[in-house]
Amino acid sequence: MSKNILIASLSIIFSSIFFVINDAIINYLSVNQIKFYHFVFYGSPAYIAVPLFLYIKGELKNNLKCTNYSIPLIRGLIFAPMPFITFIVLENISLPEFTTLNMSAPLIGAIYGFIFLKEKLNSFIYLSLLTGFLGVIFVIQPGFDNFNIYFLVALFGVLLITTTTTIVNKFNSVTTTLGYFLYGGLIIHIISFLLFILDPIKVSFNIFLLITIASIFINVALLLATFAFKKAQKHYSAIFCLVYLQILWSSLIGFYIFNEYLNNYAIIGACLIIVSGVISIPGQFKQINDS
Repeated sequence: MSKNILIASLSIIFSSIFFVINDAIINYLSVNQIKFYHFVFYGSPAYIAVPLFLYIKGELKNNLKCTNYSIPLIRGLIFAPMPFITFIVLENISLPEFTTLNMSAPLIGAIYGFIFLKEKLNSFIYLSLLTGFLGVIFVIQPGFDNFNIYFLVALFGVLLITTTTTIVNKFNSVTTTLGYFLYGGLIIHIISFLLFILDPIKVSFNIFLLITIASIFINVALLLATFAFKKAQKHYSAIFCLVYLQILWSSLIGFYIFNEYLNNYAIIGACLIIVSGVISIPGQFKQINDS
């Protein structure tokens, strides 16, 4: 099991890097009148390449098999709003703020793990949840001048993402990692293609290139994340703390490329969220040892 957790952890680390690069490009595109369905439409070759490659290798049919087709389809429907949420949120808050709020996912993940996966929460996990919750409060700053309603939209997106990862973890034997990826992507692409027909747009070669790069990164990131949570199986919480690395990547990109940064309260919140992840580590190892 320790080998599986190591592989899952490495997958999460690389997916966190790819997620932030994708978000950084979306941050740039969102101020250039590019909507999420334009992004998905022009980035579709990166998605289509996966089933095409599997078809050539003769493995497409096996990866589309499901013991229960409703599970990946429900997961896909839950995940479908995420491109829209990402674009609209990044139009209204900074990249570091967006990424920091996304780091509340482990808090929801721990709660989901307790409710749906029957994971046992210990004192370290409880303290981690409390610290992380305080961190989120400092970031969104309710009642302060810096409060933005799109902070709550971002948190709703976190809820959706955590729900989809919990589904993958709980029903990891329903289909393959690629199966979850293909069914989820299919729903998003169908919706985006229909919206693109209603609102088509031509893009320059440079924008098309950025969309292609971002699409490759997001598809690889989704594959790695899905693989990681399948690999972790019932030790779902044990790898979630590694997603905090995204705060580092996004802060560096936000500062050096977009001149965006967290205010003092948000920095305190980010530190608390990171500390909550560190606090959870001994608790997660205890979960593993107890099982």
